[in-house]
Amino acid sequence: MKNGTVEDLLIDEAKLVFKYLLKMGATKEDAEDIVQDTLYKTIKNIDSINENMVRSWLFKVAINNYYNLYRKMKTMVHLTSEELEMIKPSSNSTEEVYLNEQNKKDLMVALNELKPAYKNLLILKYFMDLSYKEIASILETSEQNVKVYLYRARNTFKHIWEGKHDE
Repeated sequence: MKNGTVEDLLIDEAKLVFKYLLKMGATKEDAEDIVQDTLYKTIKNIDSINENMVRSWLFKVAINNYYNLYRKMKTMVHLTSEELEMIKPSSNSTEEVYLNEQNKKDLMVALNELKPAYKNLLILKYFMDLSYKEIASILETSEQNVKVYLYRARNTFKHIWEGKHDE
């Protein structure tokens, strides 16, 4: 890696990992700790990391740290609307802001009902805007598998979403 760009690359990627962890349900403090630990491990092993694989390596380490942290706590993690402040409201009227907040809550309830693998895929694709190739690299699988599992995740989410709105 070129020394002049390593720091900038790591900072940019760390911001992305931080946002991902928040969307996964980590608290802000836990996400900061996980990112810090991930960056430490990255810097420690920087010579053995392929330059093209930095993003996937960071995500892999952060995801493992996240699961280890919450496995120790043995608690179910649910996302709150405060953690989704990254989503911009589309208007300023009070009624529309309330409806947007309610939709966010409904969205998170539906997402939390999915199995973790499907939830992860949907977050990586639609909240983080990663490509199929990037997701495949992070999850160490083929692009075709990512497409198939995303299809299944979307269908399962759609079923849950429609079930909640048919009531």
